[in-house]
Amino acid sequence: MEWYDELLRFADTPMVRLNRAVAVGEAEGAPAGLAALADVDEHVPRREAVAAYLHEKNGDLEFAARLYADAARNAPNLAERDHQMRQAARLNQYLQHHR
Repeated sequence: MEWYDELLRFADTPMVRLNRAVAVGEAEGAPAGLAALADVDEHVPRREAVAAYLHEKNGDLEFAARLYADAARNAPNLAERDHQMRQAARLNQYLQHHR
């Protein structure tokens, strides 16, 4: 994660901030990753997918499933759309069986 902090000093771009949020989420936990994600503009491509991943990691499965579905609708290509749809379906199926 320190690498991303260093990179931000030289190239403070939305994609660096997005990738840093994922790294923070892995290193310090989902709440910290979500806090870092708050610094990323809502219109940055793949932000919804990162938010979905971090919310899932944080245990908010219903919200994560909705975000995965949103990410699928906004995906820039078919492969990514299909992946996000599978993620949403996986969580929705889990939620149906564990209610």
